[in-house]
Amino acid sequence: MRTQTTQELSNSGFSLVEMLIAIVVAGLVMAMALPKLRDTLAARDVKSARAAVANMYARARINALQTRKSTTVNFSTTNTWVTMPISGGANTQDTIGAVAQLSTLYGVSVNASVASITVLPTGLSNMGSTATIKLTRSGHSDSVMISGYGRLK
Repeated sequence: MRTQTTQELSNSGFSLVEMLIAIVVAGLVMAMALPKLRDTLAARDVKSARAAVANMYARARINALQTRKSTTVNFSTTNTWVTMPISGGANTQDTIGAVAQLSTLYGVSVNASVASITVLPTGLSNMGSTATIKLTRSGHSDSVMISGYGRLK
């Protein structure tokens, strides 16, 4: 069995210069990939916010059908929430589920063509025209369109 000498042990491994070169190269690769990663994450967040808006509308529709009461989806520049009137209350509304804070969750801004959409107990809406909810973040945008009868497009 052969034992290693002190000279052979000092030659094994990497030198400090080699390690620094490897770290610099890895840093350059990360610097080149970071803008594309940010762009991809922004596009993903916009699509996720679009799904959240569609789910809020579906929640309002299901609630209107189940309770036989008109249910409203409300929009602000940062949030979306569902409300319905409380029985016996004069213009009082109860929030159904949680408020979706789209700006906090996904970093998007909401631009809705209407402030709210009311879903009738039949599951349809009685809007005269199509409502558009546009979601935007870092140059990426997507939209949810709801027809005058309350169908998602």
